[in-house]
Amino acid sequence: MPRSPVPFWRGLAGGALALLAACAEPAQAPVTAPPPAVLDAEVSDALRRMATTLTSAPAFTLNFTTLREAPAGPGTSILLSGQGAVVAARPDRLYAAVGSDVGSYSLWYDGRAFTALNTFQNIYATTPLTGDIETALKGVESRLGVTLPILPLLANDPYAMLTPAGTTGRHIGRSIIRDVLVDHYALNGPTGHWEIWLEAAPSALPLRVSFVEPGPERLRTILEFQSWNLRPRLPAGTFAFTPPRDAARADFLPRGEALTRSNAR
Repeated sequence: MPRSPVPFWRGLAGGALALLAACAEPAQAPVTAPPPAVLDAEVSDALRRMATTLTSAPAFTLNFTTLREAPAGPGTSILLSGQGAVVAARPDRLYAAVGSDVGSYSLWYDGRAFTALNTFQNIYATTPLTGDIETALKGVESRLGVTLPILPLLANDPYAMLTPAGTTGRHIGRSIIRDVLVDHYALNGPTGHWEIWLEAAPSALPLRVSFVEPGPERLRTILEFQSWNLRPRLPAGTFAFTPPRDAARADFLPRGEALTRSNAR
């Protein structure tokens, strides 16, 4: 009895399907967008601990050094160095002194007025100002036309100022600054690119900050912090300004212009 042709055709069809399957391109996985960059939880936790340490101190003092890039012609920059000190008492007392390649200044704020002294030229200017330390420093930035990378550390909420909406951040690694173990973090956000080195301890005190301004030039400022004292004993008169002998008084000039003797009186 002849065999039925059905099994033959079934086998042929099965072989053809197997051949087609072997020759076909593999199925493509659906294309998905990469996950959005975020502020890592580890970074957020460290910055919050730092903010708690700084804002919990009724007063503090610190010394610091600076290295700042400044434009020096098309496509070039130079490094300007400086050193300074800060004394702060919350909510509205501040003294700072800075000496650098481009001048030497001291600043006083007592909750009622802000005073700047050009110590090289012995010229000072005073303007009424009220509010907390953050408000005063924002006023200084506006008056003098400068950016103060130290401002977030003196703000009412350092965490909020360092991490506005859209900020991303990650842990870079661990290193040592002056025999202290630190964690190195990098932040990118609307205000620029920040790197911050925090003590690898519950206090998370900042020992170094690097700030790159937004914009085409992307100039960098580096602050090195030393001698943090979160329980200082401040002498009376720390935040009171007394004009030096023979000092000339001047008005604050428009934003970004220096205080010079030609405007003194």
